[in-house]
Amino acid sequence: NEGQADQAKATLQQVGGYSALLAGLSMLPVTVVMFASSSRFGALAGKHGPRFFMSMGPLVAGVGFLLMLFLQLPVHYVSQLLPGILVFALGLSMTVAPLTSAVLGAIDSERAGIASAVNNAVSRIAGLLAIAALGLVTGKELDIAGFHRGMIAAAVLLMLGGVASAVGIRNTH
Repeated sequence: NEGQADQAKATLQQVGGYSALLAGLSMLPVTVVMFASSSRFGALAGKHGPRFFMSMGPLVAGVGFLLMLFLQLPVHYVSQLLPGILVFALGLSMTVAPLTSAVLGAIDSERAGIASAVNNAVSRIAGLLAIAALGLVTGKELDIAGFHRGMIAAAVLLMLGGVASAVGIRNTH
């Protein structure tokens, strides 16, 4: 997901002509949505179990990436990217807090620090791998077609993750 956010910012700069500041601010809605809703999704997952949220969250996030396929030249952030970014942010919020709760709830409280560290390390490694692989999907030059390929690849992977979560996660409630 970090890779796709970086790709969106780079596309806004290199293809859309946005400044580095505006391109960086383009992903601010993800932070705002996560800040506003993560605790609620975490509480709901604590009450109902993580399966629904960890299944639906990636599916919703994948739809957000598919909405970004409306990006064309000239780039209009509000109409072409913002709707997809907001849907992606909602899906991410549905996933992250329940994931953390599931990880921490699956082990003894005295091992919570180790579990949290492993969870964070896996997340960082996945982000780095996504960024490294992104060039294979987008091609040598960053253009609209490459951006679209990156969004499709990310959406497919997120949706596969949602299906895997639906099949593999069992609620303990």
